[in-house]
Amino acid sequence: MTTMRLKSTSLLRILLILMLILAGIITSVLYRAGEETTDAVAQKTLDAISSRINAVSEKQLASAYVILNSIAPNSIHSKDNHFRLDLAFPKDLLKIEERLWSATGLFPDINQLAYFGAEDGGFVSVRRMVDEGRVEVRYRQPGATQSDVYSMSAPNQKIALLRSDQFDPRVRPWYKNAVAKNKAAWSAVYIDFTKREPLLTLTKPLYTTDADSAQGEKLLGVLATDVSLKQITAALQQMVMPDGSIAFIVERSGELVATSLSELPYVRVSDTALKRQFASESVSPLMRNVFNHVQQKIMPQMSDRLRDGVSDEAPVIDIINTPQGIVQIAAGRLIDPAGLEWITIVAVPRAAIRTEMRGLTIGSLGVALSAILGALLLGYLILRWTMVDIRKLTEAARRVGSGEPVRDIDIQRRDEIGVLAESLQEMQHSLRTDSLTHLLNRDTFISQIDFTRRRSSDLKNLRFALLFIDLDHFKKINDEHGHEAGDIVLIEIARRLESAIRKEDAAARFGGDEFVVYLHGVAQRDLANQLVEKLRQAIETPVRLKEGVTGIVGASIGLAMYPEDGLDMDSLLRASDLRMFEEKSRRKARVR
Repeated sequence: MTTMRLKSTSLLRILLILMLILAGIITSVLYRAGEETTDAVAQKTLDAISSRINAVSEKQLASAYVILNSIAPNSIHSKDNHFRLDLAFPKDLLKIEERLWSATGLFPDINQLAYFGAEDGGFVSVRRMVDEGRVEVRYRQPGATQSDVYSMSAPNQKIALLRSDQFDPRVRPWYKNAVAKNKAAWSAVYIDFTKREPLLTLTKPLYTTDADSAQGEKLLGVLATDVSLKQITAALQQMVMPDGSIAFIVERSGELVATSLSELPYVRVSDTALKRQFASESVSPLMRNVFNHVQQKIMPQMSDRLRDGVSDEAPVIDIINTPQGIVQIAAGRLIDPAGLEWITIVAVPRAAIRTEMRGLTIGSLGVALSAILGALLLGYLILRWTMVDIRKLTEAARRVGSGEPVRDIDIQRRDEIGVLAESLQEMQHSLRTDSLTHLLNRDTFISQIDFTRRRSSDLKNLRFALLFIDLDHFKKINDEHGHEAGDIVLIEIARRLESAIRKEDAAARFGGDEFVVYLHGVAQRDLANQLVEKLRQAIETPVRLKEGVTGIVGASIGLAMYPEDGLDMDSLLRASDLRMFEEKSRRKARVR
């Protein structure tokens, strides 16, 4: 009997040891899986924010190119470059003024000024004073000694002479810089003497064929438009980021270009004088610490990669220990071929991402360990059950940045792991969709189409259409009924787009009042045009804003076909965007 008791005790001890070992293994595995999931989400969060910063900045810069190209389109070249068609540019200042009026109306919240300085000294500019609801036009006739600034109601319709001053565009730095570089070029950031804020100017020299010239071309003048750092900062400040995170853009010298914080990239030293703000002088200790690390450790790596001929522009990911805690950072280069090189930096406190997920992971460990104490078999079953769900969470975290279409996480639980799954699902949704309309956002839309192309079993026969949609008269609704009415319109248009397309199609909001639609399998342009008209009718149906009040928006839609109009998303988006602008111009012309 004593022997049986000893054997029983020994078995209990062995069972207890096995249970403890199993509990330790489960604890280690679950903790490691939770850490990997957290790290994967943190990595994808950094990548997603970096991509959004680039998208926001590139939109601001791209608007300047659109402005200039809408005023003076580039020459058309044949594929072998043996033929070139130069699109005529008017020499009459009044004709040029009309183009400037149209161009400054494309992005009135971003580019409010466009101007042209002629080689003979003539000058015309159009500035939309959006906040004041008026337009100023400056003229300088060739050979004149002064320029006149008028308040205008429409092209060539003067209201009053505001002022006159001495002004010759040919001696201005932007004019000389454009002529010297002989191509589209960005100026350095400077303090504008009129608006009293930092700007940079995109210039484009214009030429005409001249048989008497040795080069065969004669300089007509320089076309230019400005981009405000204040506008780029405002765009960054509207981005949604984890608590305590910051994003900012700097030049290599350390001068701030834009920041997601409440501070501006410049400081006022007097009523009339401003100076640029350095990241190292920021009021934010986190920004100062992060920038110092990037300047000392990461920028040299970027320089080494450039020297070695490495063209990969993926952001450099790093982890640093600051007085504010452990911070994960991503630093990348934002390069524009016209002469810009900025550094984009994102800093996310590790605790901001890990706190909630780590708490949920620890809770799931408690559930698993409590079950193990009941029975070894039950612990084993719980282990398998839990590990399956943890693998689903890890796989879901991997899919956040892989470009695969969004899928629901199939975890039907009400415990901490279920809450963790819901949190991860919500995080996926917030990263992949537009917060107002709940359509796909720009990055996810592009990633999913690229994923479709990569996964297509028959890439040669893959066909689809891409529609770029810009709402007409949307600003009028905002102005007359308020931004809440504008949000109602955007939400309703998004709902109509989703209702009008098929399950295999996709719709996304690109920002503001711009939408993009992907039509899978549409190979004939005629069929695509029919679908365009169907969507246009759906969009242009009056929208109920409130009791007894409706609003009507139009739709300018640009169509691009794959692969006829491009083999990559950048080419297709450019083609559809350009055609949308062409249609918008035609619709405006018909209205006028």
